[in-house]
Amino acid sequence: MRISNCPRMDYPFPCGLWPPNLSTLFIGGLKKPISEWGQQNFPTSLVTLILYGKNSGVVSFAKVEDMRNSSNTTSPSFFLPPSLTYLYIRDFTDLESLSKGLQHLTCLEELVIVSCPKLRDLPVTLLPSLSRLSVDSSSPELRKKCHRNGKYWHIISQIPDHQLY
Repeated sequence: MRISNCPRMDYPFPCGLWPPNLSTLFIGGLKKPISEWGQQNFPTSLVTLILYGKNSGVVSFAKVEDMRNSSNTTSPSFFLPPSLTYLYIRDFTDLESLSKGLQHLTCLEELVIVSCPKLRDLPVTLLPSLSRLSVDSSSPELRKKCHRNGKYWHIISQIPDHQLY
């Protein structure tokens, strides 16, 4: 399913009522910023998720337990199902960390991050299981951590297909 670049679309999102056998979802570039969608539970059948966060506002990714215990309505959380094998995140200009909300994605094989200039942290526990990692250099702090002698280099260098640009 692809829902993207619909600047006039102002429909409230399903909040857990996605098609039950949905395996691929590309979503973003809509009239309503992602930060105003409310909490989202993507279907557990989802294996590929592409999120385009242009004008998204502040969002976070969380485990389902964190969402149940959270009363924070100013920064909605997105529960990503553990079935994901491919995650692409683009243009989340206010996203600062992925270290906590992706730890439960034990099936994730590929992670692509593009144009997230404030991103500082990656999910360290998840990195060793990846077969592909691609991170652009829009975040100076993350670039420093990912390149040789950086905090993440000893893990990233072991990923078979890693691209840091």
